[in-house]
Amino acid sequence: MNKKLSTPKTISGIVAALLVLIAAQCLALAAGEILLRQGIPGAICNVVTGVIYAALVCGLAALVCRKLLKVPPREMRLPGFSIRPIWLAAAVLMPLLLLGCCRIVGGHWERNFPAAGEAWAIVTGAVAFYGFAAGLAEEIVFRGLIMGCLEKRFGVPTAVLLPSLLFGAVHIIGNDLDPFSALQVLAAGSIVGILFSLIAMESGSVWNSAIVHGVWNLAVVGGIWQIGTAADPEAIFSFVLDNASFWLSGGEFGIEASVLSVGIYLAFSVLAVMRMKKKAAV
Repeated sequence: MNKKLSTPKTISGIVAALLVLIAAQCLALAAGEILLRQGIPGAICNVVTGVIYAALVCGLAALVCRKLLKVPPREMRLPGFSIRPIWLAAAVLMPLLLLGCCRIVGGHWERNFPAAGEAWAIVTGAVAFYGFAAGLAEEIVFRGLIMGCLEKRFGVPTAVLLPSLLFGAVHIIGNDLDPFSALQVLAAGSIVGILFSLIAMESGSVWNSAIVHGVWNLAVVGGIWQIGTAADPEAIFSFVLDNASFWLSGGEFGIEASVLSVGIYLAFSVLAVMRMKKKAAV
């Protein structure tokens, strides 16, 4: 992080980053909706929507870096494609650990039998939109532009904490949650945001936090399989927990806000910190 930013430029960069995310998502969803209305299969629409979403965020983020912030994208941890094996392994392990914890807690599988077209729509939505596009887009915005701006102005602690709190708060929007559930989501969302921030910092690239974020989205919230206290009629597979405890199930928001998920976020955050300390000691 070479060039310092003024407070006005930092604020304008953060606002621009959020506008990039909102505009890209709205345009991508609108394009997908138009195709769907033309009779294009939902599976294809999902892939097109995901590609448009990711491409728009990548292009607009680079534009914000060069034209507004006057810094090269690599200074905001937006280099070319770069994924480290340790974080690819973590991306796979995290949802598997969550499922393993749920099996220990107790539960059973239930399966829906959607029509072939509907099943393919669920799979492509999970892979192309929730996994690839949303994971990459949110990491470019939160751990690339926003974290980068704050780091250049206020330093690392603020850069890690504030975007993570914002990331947690965003997950409350659009959900009808009671105050306690909202606090639970804010806490869990902030902790996983800190994890993603540490991964981006340790690796020097948002691609690594994006792969962890994207695979988690694909596996846990994409709809191929869901974990909860009741079977999800919109998921292909559901793991129904025997224990409906607020803490174990994640309450109104779901398993991502549970102590099981938070424990996994914290464990991999410790891994990232250990790797950062090891590098600093060399």
